[in-house]
Order: sequence, then C-alpha cells, then structure tokens
Amino acid sequence: MLCSFATVSTSSSSSPYETASSRWKFNFTTNLFAALSAIFFPSCVLSPQESSIINVAEKRKTSSMHNYGVYMNGNSHYDDNDDDEPLRIILFSESFPSFTSGVVRRFKEIVRRLVKRRHHIHIITGCKNAASWTEGNELLEKYVTFTILPSTEFTNKIDCACPFLFPNPILYSVIRRISPDIIHIVEQTPAALLCGAFAKALNVPIVWSSHTNIDFYLSTYIRSFAVTMTRRTYQFIRLQHLRFSSINLTVSKDFADFMEQTGIPKPVIVWKTGVDSDLFNPSRYSSEMRYRMFGTYNNYTNEQMDTITLFLCVGRISPEKNFEFLSLVLERIPSQTFLCIIGDGPYRQTLEPRFPKERVHFFGFLGGDELATAYASADYFIYASVSETFGQVYLEAMASGTPVVAAEGGQLKEFFVSGEHGYLWEPDDLDSAEEAIREAMKNRKYLSMNARQQALKHSWEAASDQINSIYQDAIRNHKEQESNKKTNKLKHIWHVIYYFFIWLICNLCALFFMAPFVRVSSPKPNATKMINKPNGNSFEEQHNSLMTKKSSVS
Repeated sequence: MLCSFATVSTSSSSSPYETASSRWKFNFTTNLFAALSAIFFPSCVLSPQESSIINVAEKRKTSSMHNYGVYMNGNSHYDDNDDDEPLRIILFSESFPSFTSGVVRRFKEIVRRLVKRRHHIHIITGCKNAASWTEGNELLEKYVTFTILPSTEFTNKIDCACPFLFPNPILYSVIRRISPDIIHIVEQTPAALLCGAFAKALNVPIVWSSHTNIDFYLSTYIRSFAVTMTRRTYQFIRLQHLRFSSINLTVSKDFADFMEQTGIPKPVIVWKTGVDSDLFNPSRYSSEMRYRMFGTYNNYTNEQMDTITLFLCVGRISPEKNFEFLSLVLERIPSQTFLCIIGDGPYRQTLEPRFPKERVHFFGFLGGDELATAYASADYFIYASVSETFGQVYLEAMASGTPVVAAEGGQLKEFFVSGEHGYLWEPDDLDSAEEAIREAMKNRKYLSMNARQQALKHSWEAASDQINSIYQDAIRNHKEQESNKKTNKLKHIWHVIYYFFIWLICNLCALFFMAPFVRVSSPKPNATKMINKPNGNSFEEQHNSLMTKKSSVS
C-alpha cells in the first residue's frame, strides 16, 4: 500500500501504462466518469473491448449462462444450491504471471483446479503478460478471462517487483459487468481496498486472503522513528476493509492468530498450502544441474563438486529475506561447503558483493522443471528469512527430498519438526545457526526421507477443495444475511458513495501517515547488527514469539 503512494509520480517502469503525470490524470479522470456512468446508467457501460481496459481471452460460452439469473443492483442469483454448481468468480490479484512469487504459484495451481469444476474465473491484475499464461490450455482459455489495469512496478525506487495497480474507479464497472457470485481479493493495497469497497457497495460476497506480513515489512521499508505510527495506521486501514469480507483467510495458524490479535474479525481461516510432489521430486537429481549451481569462478572438477556440501537458497532477492545473515553464517561453517542462491531482484546488486565469490554463486532466476531439478540436486535448503507467512519454498525443498535448515518462525509450525525434517536456528543467532547446520550435516539421509514423506501430506487438490467450499459457504451465508434486505437505486448509490468515502479516508491516512516515511532507496541491511542474540524488544521478535508463548501455555 505505502509503496504505491511513495513513488507514483517519480518511478519508472516497464509497464506501458506508466506515463507522464498529465496522462495519468487524464486516464484517472476518464475512468472516474466511466465509473459514475456505470452507477447511474448501467445499461450504457462500454465493454472492456470498447473502453481503455485490456480484456483478453474473453471466451465464455453464452450457453453456460443459463444457470444464472439477472444481476441487478449487486444481487447475484443462481438457480441451484448444489455445491457443484459453476460459479462466476472475480479474483483480484495485483501479481500474476509473469511475476514470480509464492502467492502467484499458489493461485496458478488453484485456478488450474477450479476450472475443472467449470467455474468461470475473471482475473483483475496489473501484470501485462498475464493472459499468455492460459495459452495452449483449452480449459484455461475457455474459463479464465482477464482485465489488465494500469500499474507500476517501482523497481527503481523500492526493492519490490510487485506490479502495484493504480486505484482505478473503473473497477466498479468491471464488477458490474461480470456480475460475480463471489469476489476473492488478495492483500490490502490501495487498488485491492477499492475493489473491496465497490464489491461491498454492490452487495457481492467477499473472500479476502492475506499472504504478506506487511506488519513485519514496515520495519524494513519505513524510517525507524516512524515504524510504530505507520504500523498502527496500516492496521487501522486493514481492519476497516477486512470487516467488509464474508470470510478472511491467511496461510498459517501463526499469522491467523496474529491478525486476530490486531482486531480482524474472528475466525481468520487458515487456507491450506500444497506442493506439486510430482514436479518437486528427488528423482529429478541431476549431476549436470548440480555442476551448474557451482558457477564457473572456481573451476571445480566434477569430483570436487560431488563431494562439497551444496546448500541452496531460493527466493526473491530483497532486504526482508535476510540474505546478509547467510554471509555471516558462511564464516562459521566448514570450508568444504558451497551456497547457490537462485532468484533475482534489484537488491541483488547490493547483496552480491557481500558474499565471497569462491563460496557463493548467484544463479539468477529459474522456474518450472529447472527449478525442481535444482532443488533435488542440492544437499540442503537454507533460509534465513522470518518474514514469511508460510513460505512455499520450504515445502518445495522437502518434496524434493532436500532437508531444510532455516531460521525458526511461526510459519513452519504447520508442517515442520526440527530434527525430523531438518533443523531450525533461533532467528539472528549465529551460534544457533552454526549448530543447526552442523547437526543437519550428520544425518542427511534420515532427514531427506522424512522431509519427502511430510511434504506428500500437502496437496494442491486439498487446498483447491477447501477454497471451493469456502466460496460456497461465503455465498450461502451472504444470501441468508441479505435475504430480507431490499435495495433500490437511491440506496445503492448511497452505498457506493459511503464505501468509496471510507476507502478515500483510509488512503488519505496512508498518504499522510505512511508514505512520507518510506525509504525510497535501498534499505540498509540489518544483518550486520544481528551477530549477537537479540534483546527481545523488537517488534519482529515479539511477533515471532507471541504465538509460541500462547501455544506453550495452552
């Protein structure tokens, strides 16, 4: 959220929609008039093909629409309460392919499975190449459509590659045109919050999922003297909008408990995470890939690369991932070890010089089969971040039979047992990290077998079944709550104005109490300050230990 206010008029982007400020204001004005037209003259709203929105792969068959009633004033009808009834779903996710993250991987897997149920899914995103993801897949091309809105990536000012959408009033007409049975909103950026406000005004049930621990990230991207104020502002904004949703989701019990502690209406449901255990599989081990992971700097022989212990780290290269801590850990562990870092990001230029070339290779981006092969070809997976709400990379490594050695965090409680699937160290404690690594190196075969067996318990099919049930429950509960409520044109217009006003006030709060304190240059790494054990007063430590203490008492 704060990022999109900090550099909206100054940063450059690869997006073709990011233009001069005068052009941006013109687009915003025309979109505003379009939204107002949608409110007062819904029958005159242009389709996205005729307006400034890019809407691709619009291949919904009209014959499939007979199941649905007419959508009027935000009321959605369908003839049958059977859970197998196809749904119209809007998925608002600012990041989608070709952007790469754990969140994107989750939704790619989920959407693939939801279309097998004949659900029509309309994705609103800022990724300009998102539509290419469906090409060549008959089911996806038939049931998935896109609206791609103007966005910016902020890659030059803030080390985050997520394509933040400009808050766009045309979202109203998109929701009105699609007439969804349910809207699934991802995260709480300004555009996501606006989508939620319009969905609430149109009386559409909302499922809102939170995947990123923004509360934690603020300490990295906000100037230290303003962290407390900006965190309280953000939590206030989040609470005002998550109250709109029928069901709130997150991806770990630890983060669900934390959100409830900050006032989010209970219960916050934990959405299961899966892993493709066929793709991520020990059988993908490849000597060729292993040798590539050592790079070319040292000119190792094949025999040397077979005997050196190879550690792998996979992730977006950004400050909150705590890569600097790994540079300190390397000084503590035997010289016959090597670290390969797979991933990329603007912070790589700052980070790479901090590592010794003779012991670390920055591989760059890998995906798909090559990434799965890299996981299986490493000896251990190592990760120092404690900012994850879940961490898809842990399960991918475990499914590949690669034991995990990582900083302890609440996100691991769902599926990881230290000493069985790998070893954990106390966050920012070098002595603990060294001990965990040395213990893991004693019994790799045992850890590898257990890690693989544990990962097999987590499937995308189960996660897809769960979200399908959640959608059905949200629709059913919404219908029961709204069954006796009547609406008319004036009341509808009042709802649009009211919820838009809430969104506007909250974003003004972000503009005045968050945006001015964003670090618009690369944040200074904190790892060099973390050689000794933390003093216990930081927000991060309090957050990470909050649920641990709670569970130990119970």
